[in-house]
Formats: sequence, structure tokens, C-alpha cells
Amino acid sequence: MGLSGVHAEVFGGLLDIWSGGDPQAVLDLVTVDYRGHMLYLAAGERTAAQYPDWIRAYRSANPGVVFAVVEQTSAEDRLWTRVSARRPDGSVAHGVNISRFVGPLIAEEWAVWSGWLP
Repeated sequence: MGLSGVHAEVFGGLLDIWSGGDPQAVLDLVTVDYRGHMLYLAAGERTAAQYPDWIRAYRSANPGVVFAVVEQTSAEDRLWTRVSARRPDGSVAHGVNISRFVGPLIAEEWAVWSGWLP
């Protein structure tokens, strides 16, 4: 498996965590100096240490959401992913995530999401 395949696998593991996995497990997928830039949120910057709590807060506000990769491509140390999030009531949000990797770990992310659509 090439590096882009490893990156896709790591990102898939990240979505599994957001979809119900152990939030602490995210720390196995990101670098110690990870930075996340959530461009749609006023307070959208997160560190690796804060990441598990972001997942918990999101799940609390959006119980039962399941994330899926819609489309994905990579180049060198970057992975671009179109993502969907589906609530149990059928509403869906669409996002774009750019992940920068250092080796097999996510070092930085940029994400933009739509609002919930029926």
C-alpha cells in the first residue's frame, strides 16, 4: 500500500471515530503538534489534546451521526476528501476536508461544512 493508501486508511479510521468510535483513539491518528482549522466555526482552531473533546461535544449535539467518504484524492502529503454526515432523521451535511500528513499521521486539517439539509 502506497503512502496515499495509508493516508486514506488513516482518514477512514478518523471518520470511524467521529461515527461512534473511542474519541481518545484520535490521538493515535494525529501528530502531537496537530492543528485543526475548522473554517466554518468562529472558534474553529483545535490542538491534538483538544481533539477528543471536540468529538464528544459534536456527538452530544448530533447523536447518531454517521460520516462517509464521498470522494477522495491525494498528492504527496495531502489528502482531499468530500465527506457527508447523516443524522438518524435523514438530514445530511456536506463537507470538504484537506488533511496534511507527516508520515502516516495527520498533522493539520482544514475543513468546511454545509449546514444540515433535509
